[in-house]
Amino acid sequence: MLKLENINITAGKFRVKNLSLTLQSGMCHVIVGTTGSGKTLLLETIAGLRRQESGRISFGERDISHLEPELRDVSYLPQDLCLFPNMRVRENICYGLRLRGISIQEAESRLQPLAIELDIAHLLDRHIAHLSGGERHRTALARAIISDSPLILLDEPFASLNLGLKRKLWHYLKDLQIKRKWTLLLVTHDLEEAQLLGDDLSLIANGELVDSGPKSEVFCYPETVSAACILGAENFLPAEFSGRSDGFCYFYSPALEAKIAVSQNYPTLTGDNSEKSCFKLGIRASDIAICGPDSATAIKGCIIDNIFRKGKTATLVLRCPQKNFSLLAEVPLADIAAHVPGDSVCIHIAPGTAMALIQS
Repeated sequence: MLKLENINITAGKFRVKNLSLTLQSGMCHVIVGTTGSGKTLLLETIAGLRRQESGRISFGERDISHLEPELRDVSYLPQDLCLFPNMRVRENICYGLRLRGISIQEAESRLQPLAIELDIAHLLDRHIAHLSGGERHRTALARAIISDSPLILLDEPFASLNLGLKRKLWHYLKDLQIKRKWTLLLVTHDLEEAQLLGDDLSLIANGELVDSGPKSEVFCYPETVSAACILGAENFLPAEFSGRSDGFCYFYSPALEAKIAVSQNYPTLTGDNSEKSCFKLGIRASDIAICGPDSATAIKGCIIDNIFRKGKTATLVLRCPQKNFSLLAEVPLADIAAHVPGDSVCIHIAPGTAMALIQS
């Protein structure tokens, strides 16, 4: 188990403030946050490359707070990769093994299958200067995981890869992590990557922990506007509590002039919080559908300002003239085949898909 207790880090005018986090052994924990939120600072501190002002870091039974990096038994892939330009790919990957006194034969037996899976076997005798960005990322990833350390820290490990290779390597890394029982802490901006690789998820903004827990809970039930923003929610509506019925809490949205149903089990709606707190409703673009005017739940009077087509779906920019308010909706392309900008449409927000968010 990796445990961070009340960690404070200062870098110039930026601070990570009283951050506490627990990572279960043998699991993958993903950190997602806005640019400049302190994610890299945190990894550098765990790796021992930067020292916290206060707080404690322990891994297993050991307090590693003040140990030198080489004594922490941690593998780290930094965002800037830190490959040695005077070495070939093979030497870069096996550098840590050589320092630990592992034989050439053992290093080669580990290297060959790893290089094949990462599609860099043909690059092993090439110098770093002659690699593309994606090839350098794969080389650095191989160096981080070949040592088989119990704790592995990865900072944006797939950032320069094309989508097809990225998805292949996600599955490969997850399979290895499960088989070898690594404790893996990974930083990413990619929500698909976070959902596939992560067991637990933490959200960080401005040096503070916004939310943390099992990924299904954090993704499906963010509690604050900050958390929902990090998770890619596009629409936020001021709303007023207007009652409970049939397993839902209903909120009136002046912007849409409509009631929207939120599951009464949503974490922020426990007890009588719904009647006392100020909420914003978070609505993902993919949860807004186009419907006919005769639908009982139709929200009428939305004007299509623009249509952005992408593959089988389209993103609509919808304007609500009565309140001069805009929404984004992601709908199947077939649903708007007959529509053009300027058309008036009705929309539907399925009960239980909206998020009841505390303003943060």
